[in-house]
Amino acid sequence: MSGLLDQILMEDIARNCPQQFLAFHRCMGDPKGSNCGTEQVQLAGCIKSQVPAFQKIQGECGGRLQAYEACLKNARGDTKRCEGDLKILRECALGSVS
Repeated sequence: MSGLLDQILMEDIARNCPQQFLAFHRCMGDPKGSNCGTEQVQLAGCIKSQVPAFQKIQGECGGRLQAYEACLKNARGDTKRCEGDLKILRECALGSVS
């Protein structure tokens, strides 16, 4: 299930944000480029404004996304504590783009 969601999102991101997507992945693949913050911010901005699948997920699963983000903040690095919230978010997201 999560593989299908990942594939849908990656294809939509690559189609709608190709320059930012490639710049971020080039930076991540560069052994010297350990700080890719600028590329990450640019890619995130493009995803939020230009990727229809993400916008649909955000619209239909916004509450679940907020719950997961709140869990991550409260977990202080212990992402295992948020696995339940992530599963619920991913199920909602897959339902909204399928």
